[in-house]
Amino acid sequence: MSQPAAIVEEGAACRPNISPAGERRRRRFAWSSVALAVVVFVGLAAIHARWYARLFIFLPAAMAAIGFLQARRKTCVARASEGTFEHDDFSKTKAPDEDVRRSRVVAATVNRDSILIGLAAAVLAALSAAL
Repeated sequence: MSQPAAIVEEGAACRPNISPAGERRRRRFAWSSVALAVVVFVGLAAIHARWYARLFIFLPAAMAAIGFLQARRKTCVARASEGTFEHDDFSKTKAPDEDVRRSRVVAATVNRDSILIGLAAAVLAALSAAL
């Protein structure tokens, strides 16, 4: 199966390395991670957990962020690392070297931003213990 000739959208940092089906899959993952984050937060608040216990919100918040950011930026971190393109049927083919290089740069920003969003959520959750 050959890679479709995806067009780089104006202002995009790289050619997508996931298909529209991959974007949908990542959004579903992100929404389920949001639900998990809400459940964790509500549970910790209900038992009046101390501020440091509320830092556990970091993981589901960061997972949600990575899902949304990958879908938005049309770049999968794992596919960038592998140097592949993910098709609609979730099969993979090798991506051109220049596309791989550029997608790895975008993947690094996805990772960075996901960590920052997770940290922000954890700090807000910890601060809510003081209320």
